Amino acid sequence: MPTYSPKSLSELRLFTMPEGGLDRLGFVTWNTIEVLGHGLDTVELRGYYVIDRADPTSADWRDASVDIFMRELSLTGVSQKFGRVHASVNYGIGKQSRGQVRAGTAFPSIADSPIVADPKLCTMEGYMKFELPDAGVTVFNKEAIVLQHKITHIPPIGQGGGTLGRVEVDLYPVDNPDGSPVAILREVKTAIRAWLDE
Repeated sequence: MPTYSPKSLSELRLFTMPEGGLDRLGFVTWNTIEVLGHGLDTVELRGYYVIDRADPTSADWRDASVDIFMRELSLTGVSQKFGRVHASVNYGIGKQSRGQVRAGTAFPSIADSPIVADPKLCTMEGYMKFELPDAGVTVFNKEAIVLQHKITHIPPIGQGGGTLGRVEVDLYPVDNPDGSPVAILREVKTAIRAWLDE
């Protein structure tokens, strides 16, 4: 099994499976959100997330899978239409924000190639809370926000992804969770930055 977990850019190894670890990484997202009564806007949010990586199931890049868990998320930005936005993991919903670096590769048509230089698919299912104080509401998703990245190294610093195009994830007010949605998440694009100091 692998015996290292990278902690700096110089330690990243392409197409190599590291042991499990905790990564606190810079994170940027572009969230297209429609807030009912306030309009549609794409908001750039910046901050960080903390990912807890399990040990891989194999030392082989192609065969291995890795379970991942989002332990923290803190992103902030400002919409021109509905003001300040802060996104975080929603622990109150009773579901973990989790995912997996999948076994195999992202391009099955070349998976039998002898060259082990194919990216893997990483999927994260997130349950988030979005605070919009200027719009007077805090909202959350009941259906997972599914993000996908094609990655060539772990952690996937410098890589990006997001939802598979346009989606329609309803966002409900935390003070009336059984009521009607008051916002809709339409799309997310992401960029993963380097490690942050503790």
